[in-house]
Amino acid sequence: MAVGASENRLVLYALKSMDEMRQEVQTSAQMNARRFMPIRMEKHIEVDGVILKMEFLHPPGGDDHYVILLLVVAKEQKTCLVRFEWDCRLTFESLERKPAQKLPLAEQLPLLLIPLTYGSSFALVCEHEIVVYKGILTGNAVGQKCLLDYAESSQEPGRSNKLPVWTQWARPMRISHGTYPTTDHIYLCREDGLVRFIDIREDAKPMVSCNYKAGVLQANIGRAFATLDLGDESNDLLIAAGETGDGGMWYGLSPRQPLDLVGIIRNWMPLRDISSTCTTQSPRDVTQQTESGSKSTTRLFACSGLGPESGAVTEIRVGTEAVKLGPVVDLGELAQEGILDIWPLPVRSNTGVYLMVAYPTNTELILLPSSSNEEPRALSDYEGLDLDVRSIAAGSTADGFLVQVTETSINAIAQEHSIPPCSSKIDCIVITKACFLTIPARTTVLLFVIRLEDGFYLHHGHFGLREGRIAFEVLGEPVPLQSEVSSVAMQWIDGQIVAFVGTLAGTVQTYIDHSGSSFVPDYVYRFEGQMPVCDSLATTTFVKTRDESSDGHLLVCGLRDGAVQSLIFHHDRSRYPALCFCEELQIGTTSVKVVSDATRESRVVLVWLTDPDSPGFQPRPIDCFSQATATLPHGCSKFGAGSLFCLSGSTLLVTDLSPSAASAMVPRQMRVNGTPTSITYIRALERIMVTYNTAAAQQWNRSQRLVGHSAIAFFRPDVDAIETNSHNQDEVNVLGPPEKYPGETIVGAIDWSPTDGVQTYHMIVIHTRMERRPGRDSSRDVGGRLLLFTPNVNEVGEVKLMLKRSMERESPVWSVVAYGDSSLIYGCGDVLVLQTLEMHCRKFGFANRVVLRSAASQISVRGTDVHVSTMSSGHHIFRIEEGRLKPKFAGASARTGTRHLCMPESLVITSDLECGIAGLWQPPHPRLDRTAPTVFEAVLPRSITRLCQMEKRVWQRKSQAIIGSCEDGTIYQLVMLTEPQWRLLAFIQNMVMREPRICPYARPAVLERQIEPSCSKKENMHINGDILLRFIERGGKSLLAEMLHRIPNTDSEWRYTDYATAEDRSQRFRELVRDVFPALTADSWGTVLRWMRSLLQSAL
Repeated sequence: MAVGASENRLVLYALKSMDEMRQEVQTSAQMNARRFMPIRMEKHIEVDGVILKMEFLHPPGGDDHYVILLLVVAKEQKTCLVRFEWDCRLTFESLERKPAQKLPLAEQLPLLLIPLTYGSSFALVCEHEIVVYKGILTGNAVGQKCLLDYAESSQEPGRSNKLPVWTQWARPMRISHGTYPTTDHIYLCREDGLVRFIDIREDAKPMVSCNYKAGVLQANIGRAFATLDLGDESNDLLIAAGETGDGGMWYGLSPRQPLDLVGIIRNWMPLRDISSTCTTQSPRDVTQQTESGSKSTTRLFACSGLGPESGAVTEIRVGTEAVKLGPVVDLGELAQEGILDIWPLPVRSNTGVYLMVAYPTNTELILLPSSSNEEPRALSDYEGLDLDVRSIAAGSTADGFLVQVTETSINAIAQEHSIPPCSSKIDCIVITKACFLTIPARTTVLLFVIRLEDGFYLHHGHFGLREGRIAFEVLGEPVPLQSEVSSVAMQWIDGQIVAFVGTLAGTVQTYIDHSGSSFVPDYVYRFEGQMPVCDSLATTTFVKTRDESSDGHLLVCGLRDGAVQSLIFHHDRSRYPALCFCEELQIGTTSVKVVSDATRESRVVLVWLTDPDSPGFQPRPIDCFSQATATLPHGCSKFGAGSLFCLSGSTLLVTDLSPSAASAMVPRQMRVNGTPTSITYIRALERIMVTYNTAAAQQWNRSQRLVGHSAIAFFRPDVDAIETNSHNQDEVNVLGPPEKYPGETIVGAIDWSPTDGVQTYHMIVIHTRMERRPGRDSSRDVGGRLLLFTPNVNEVGEVKLMLKRSMERESPVWSVVAYGDSSLIYGCGDVLVLQTLEMHCRKFGFANRVVLRSAASQISVRGTDVHVSTMSSGHHIFRIEEGRLKPKFAGASARTGTRHLCMPESLVITSDLECGIAGLWQPPHPRLDRTAPTVFEAVLPRSITRLCQMEKRVWQRKSQAIIGSCEDGTIYQLVMLTEPQWRLLAFIQNMVMREPRICPYARPAVLERQIEPSCSKKENMHINGDILLRFIERGGKSLLAEMLHRIPNTDSEWRYTDYATAEDRSQRFRELVRDVFPALTADSWGTVLRWMRSLLQSAL
């Protein structure tokens, strides 16, 4: 392995063979990853110049141990080929450095170096040509040139004002019929997605025997590009992961034929700006609901992508993806008004799936064909089913029977005509709720609630075959219930049936069938809150972990106030009650329906419906949904187990859940016609406003260059950007003709509502920068503008902007914020300006100016304090007195490119371009040097470029999370901790970092650190949530007990500098837990883990 620095140094590593490393692992099963050393030897080599490219060349035929390393090195405007050769069976002492070969002037800055598979040949790809070299082992290499058709215009703008360049290459692995190949097939890819196919043959003259355009990939290609040979009968599969937008997989290799897109690889980088739709209303206060349902939860939108094909407004979401299967099914007249519930039922023949739909007064059975050429049809009469009454529940048994439960009957049918149907009529009894459970003996149990004159009763029974007929046998006697039932569920636990019953009294009651014949009341759990009625119940089993002695069981409750509560069921009552609170998610403000996932064992996750053909897919409000729970041996493959059936009005959407149960990023993208630069949520318009830049190639002094302009688009976030393109995106060119203001681009925009105390005016303020100004020396003069618009929405929903004022400035306007009733504070170059709009004359008054050391990248207002983050001089705080800006505080250090977020308790969180996060505190009494002390610091792997605040969907009802975004698409979530919380988590983290299963590559200095939290260094105030998340997933309670009770030995990992004994560590842990949970009496480990899990819950 060769590792080259940017210049002057090259390091060669010889690794151990796979057999040697495999033997080391097998002989030491408990081998510590920190001590694993795969390197056998290494050698440092001095290289005189800048290393541009480096590749291993293919050895000559028959000598697989001969290594040839080729470098392209530049120094003093000269570029040379430098070659090293050695035998890999020997040490690096056999390495020989061959004489350098100077490259021609046209090849001094090659874009790509491609090793060929024959004769140690290679190719250099330049901007306009490809040069194939051979004969390097016998002397100076000889090159043959072949021009590349570079005249084709750019498909998308690159990262400069020049035409795009070649960035990647790939070689399909062809099957050669000879001993050694004589032909190389090469794909060349340009950064805008243009692909050329090239054949290079050793015996051909010229050697480049084939060179044509293979197609255009709808992606910006930077680093990830590969190809897969699918055989002689198929074309190649091209795979590209976009560096500045989505990637994908394309099939096809036919000249002059377009490539066929067969899959999309989602990507939301680069992230330039983020905006949240955070609302101040409490999601539990139903009386204060707003008209728009989307305002009940916080959502995060971001600017992502580059160019018209990749630029998008991306909604950042976390959960499980449910991919739409096939086109949307329009049931039309088959779907009536007032749908209560739906149940998909399997069809034994390969014709589709039955969909039973319940209405208030009747039931409908619809056959959904598997073939897209057939229309859904209603089955008006089906022997054995009662379709003239409302259905309470429906399902299928382990024997393949279809079961329908109505208010007065239980009907079961077999799809074989040889088995007569079964109908159990119950006179003078009303069934209110019912559910099904298939136990391991392949017997299906039906649990149902009946209403009699003296109250409600719980009953159950099972289905079977008797004398060739379907029979339903009732088990035991009815069990009286205390109040009316709102939901029911069952679970098979340790060989017993456990029933869960939710009531209108705000409780969940558990019943256990010990003898297999009758239920016995067991435990009552009571909800808290304003509307604690459980409208739906679902059970799930998570497999045995190190935390539990047996499989865990989770009861998920969908509440009427829009919350989802998870309860852990404990069968062992020696230490725990039957039901214990686990966590709560706030989904919305209306009743929540939950279902058990029939395909996996998992915890609660949010499911997002997506469409692979529509990145901006947004489903309509869902009236009801259900999941296919069984697939018969000869069932339809299109509607398999786990498919979700979602009904919205007359539209049926069938989706397939992601095979992974873990939460992941599920982005939703709405395309814009350019590169988005800033994003703002306009609450008054209920729209997202995005500014973006577009570019087009134009002729310029006998060459082509990209010329761009800026525009604005408005999006309605709850509308599908693809299906309603005519009204969803309103493009507005607000800068006027580019001839008047050449080179002007939009920096950002804000929502402003000035008022005179009587009337409020809604305006949008746009700030710009201009590279050249008319009539000035364009080489040194740069300016900007402030543009004030009033937005209006016409009758078709389009947003129109009317220009009210244009104010030119001598420098770019980098940031703007509103202050007070009618003032604006903006950063113009390195000057901070405060101006007030005089409402009586509608003119801006005197401008108060303060000179900064560098330009203001962000401005925010808290009370009378103005917070300013600058590009190179850190964070500053000003106060406004008598209409003037006066310095108040400044950060103790000058950080580069800072951003900030104001928090309560006079705290400000700042980020910088050095991957740092710092907390600045404003003391009540200013210091002599007027600095704001730094109370904590953290160093992250990436630099946070934007910060915003969001509400978390967790059981702490007013919990807030800080979201930080990075240019590469990384999203960080930050949570503020109290001092006792920090001490407890730091104590756990310091122990976990010594654990190789969690942190296998921790530095030795970490192993010598005390586990007692220390405030001596500000960077110690940072808790790494990723480490704690791995700790919970890979060990949790059992690992915590192991670390607390471990006896130290001679290994450095287990040698503690403090709390050396297990008794001391356990005692200190209990003290820290009591500081956080003073009222805790038992189960401290489980409480701490549940609390940590809630802290780590994603706000997205």
